[in-house]
Order: sequence, then structure tokens, then C-alpha cells
Amino acid sequence: MNILFKNLFAYQDVGLLIYRLGFGASMAAHGYLKFAGGEGTLTAVGSMLSIFGITDGFYTLGVMAAAAELLGGILLLLGLLTRFGALLVVGTLVVATAVGFSGGFMKWDYPSQMGLGALMLLIAGPGRYSIDRFLMRR
Repeated sequence: MNILFKNLFAYQDVGLLIYRLGFGASMAAHGYLKFAGGEGTLTAVGSMLSIFGITDGFYTLGVMAAAAELLGGILLLLGLLTRFGALLVVGTLVVATAVGFSGGFMKWDYPSQMGLGALMLLIAGPGRYSIDRFLMRR
């Protein structure tokens, strides 16, 4: 029982590292796979924004979403410019959550949870085991 209630913050930085690595890898993979799908996939991703009244520029919007996920994920993985990376991911996932509302709970649940995880990293920062921490020491 002591492990649950004693030294509650002793492993906080390890927890942030583990979460940041898993979350960053997942987001980077999502972005990469959108690019790997080519122009058709990127256009399809961008076209999801038509529910907001956007009528063109779908390819560009898809590239922006994929780039935000890929770059944000890599930055989170590295713990470099972590809050900026988290902000990129939060923005993308807020839009993904809004797009999913019309499709029912299962369409918006995942992006909302991922967005909350990115928001947590935006607020908490990268933790001790990060490039950000190393750079701040200098």
C-alpha cells in the first residue's frame, strides 16, 4: 500500500517520460501515415472540415493537420519544445473532436482523450527527462 500513498511525486518525471514517449510516438505515426497515404488521404483529411463551411483547400488543410501531428509528435517524443509540440497536437485534436461530434460518441471519444493528454503535457511540461530540461540548465 505504501507505493500508492507514500512519495506520491517521487516518480512523476518517469511517468511524464513514459507518457510523452508513447503519446509522441502515436501522434507522429498518425501524421506520418497521413503523408504516406498520399494526396488522396491528405485531401480526405482536409475535406472533413467541410462541416464547418469550408469549401476548398482540402489538400492544404490535410497537409497542415498531418504536419502538426508529425512535428508535434516528434517534439513530444524528444522532449524538445514540448509545449509547442503539445499545442500543435491540441489544435489538431480539438478540430478532430469537433468533426467527430456528428458521428456519435465513438467518433469523438478518442480524439478528445488524446487532446486532453496533449493539454496535460502543455500544462505540466516535459518533466526532468527531456531535452527541454537539459537546455534550460545552460
